[in-house]
Amino acid sequence: MDSSTPTEDKKVSFSLPVIKPGESPLTESELRRILPALFRNGTAWLGSPHKRVHYFLQDDLNIEKLTEVSSYFSILGKVTPPRPIHHHQALGLEIVVTEKMDTHLLWTKGKIFIKPFPRYLMEPEFWRQFIACPEACPYASDFHIIRSSGLVRRRLQLSEVKPCEHSKLWKCAMGFVYSYFALIAHESDFRIAKSCKLLPEELEFDDWKGFVDRMLSSGRIYGQADERFTYGELNMARLNKLLMFQQPVRYFFQPGDSYGFLRDNSSLVPSASLHVGAVLASMQVRPLVAKFRGRKALALVISLGCLLALYSLLFIGGKGLPTLDLEE
Repeated sequence: MDSSTPTEDKKVSFSLPVIKPGESPLTESELRRILPALFRNGTAWLGSPHKRVHYFLQDDLNIEKLTEVSSYFSILGKVTPPRPIHHHQALGLEIVVTEKMDTHLLWTKGKIFIKPFPRYLMEPEFWRQFIACPEACPYASDFHIIRSSGLVRRRLQLSEVKPCEHSKLWKCAMGFVYSYFALIAHESDFRIAKSCKLLPEELEFDDWKGFVDRMLSSGRIYGQADERFTYGELNMARLNKLLMFQQPVRYFFQPGDSYGFLRDNSSLVPSASLHVGAVLASMQVRPLVAKFRGRKALALVISLGCLLALYSLLFIGGKGLPTLDLEE
């Protein structure tokens, strides 16, 4: 039997999420099969995904923390698809499973975090029923035109109607799918992904190739992906420093206690103290600059010194992703 053909037992169809009206909605039993056991909504509340699908998706596809630093993506990574999984393995990076979307494809200290591919993204009816913009939504007509044109990522606005929450979910879901297409290009990538429990147990390589073919058939998946996923792997060390500049003691997760970032980056303290001292010294010089306003060169040197201090602090220990001599 062809493994790509849906059967009675296979609840995931691995086909293109083409939005077709009139499809029968997924039953509670089918939702149970393709969704996790539970999800967290806040710090203490636990819920069943199949009963609160929209809230579950807002949590599972949440990249708001990354969106806050989207203007700095160019110094966190490169505008390129992520490297295949076999390449990461060749670089000696340990593949660490994470269920948080905002830590997907972050790397640090010999590790790269990858979120497993969920079953629900392989079910076309799930896309239509829960991710696509509903027909009753005021933004539905605009979204359909923008999506079919592959201009979702460019934040094109056809009217005064603001994009709805579903359009954000669609961009994130498409971006995540786009990242996996780059991660699993070869059968060796597929086998590594299966060994790391990144793909559904019942999925075969022929199924995966069929899913990729159908998703790429429109040729516009890149234009429907959220901006975050166009940058591939992101440097977690640099990202943590950016977040801490915005708000102290705020960073992506670290192993151990809440002082993990400072503990793992204790070498930053002397250099950081030096830079802070330089900034404070420049503040003491400011009255002198005001007194001699005609000496613009001095003010320029002080300003450049402060910028250089912040720049060097940001990039301490922020080396690029390891590379091989052989190109992919």
